[in-house]
Amino acid sequence: MEQSLAYNVIKKEGTSEIVVTKSRFIGLLVSVQDAAGAEAVIARIRKKYHDARHNCWAYVILENGKYVSRSSDDGEPSGTAGRPILTVMEGAGLVNALCIVTRYFGGVLLGTGGLVRAYTDAAKASLEDADISPIKPGIIIKLSFDYPDEPVIRRRAESQGFFVTGTDYGEKVTFVLTGPRNEADSFCAGITDITGGKVTPEKGEEIYY
Repeated sequence: MEQSLAYNVIKKEGTSEIVVTKSRFIGLLVSVQDAAGAEAVIARIRKKYHDARHNCWAYVILENGKYVSRSSDDGEPSGTAGRPILTVMEGAGLVNALCIVTRYFGGVLLGTGGLVRAYTDAAKASLEDADISPIKPGIIIKLSFDYPDEPVIRRRAESQGFFVTGTDYGEKVTFVLTGPRNEADSFCAGITDITGGKVTPEKGEEIYY
């Protein structure tokens, strides 16, 4: 998963509720920005469903370019709840997301296979109810140039998918650009070329946007 170049994020949370052999499974899929945010949501759901038998969860975080995933069976047999939920999320390419499935036990044991299917189905149903949006690998580029060069630099940036996220108009113009990581080398070389070597862009932080 860490090698993926494209991910999806939650734009609108998804919820679900299914009943399997008298057990009630309530799913929630939400956007979170970091592990602390995920833990806060888990605590809130545990409090909300304090009388439930299990609150099983998984989350995936992409922070500073590092992919982190965690999951919990919360008392269910090992590998029957948290891992299936995580598998659904990874299959959808989700990052910065938490899925938690609450189970109210109905008095009938489901067995290992039944639990895996139930938690998988609850997570999938929450995913189907959510709105997701792709993000892609990007990079920040900074460059300073003379005022007359601004129009040609703007055109070049726009043609390669870069957009201005910061400006400073001083003795020279300074742009901070965000754009596709795979266009960075070509863009920087092109800027140097069209300005006759006067401008050398500086590549900065790699991000997802």
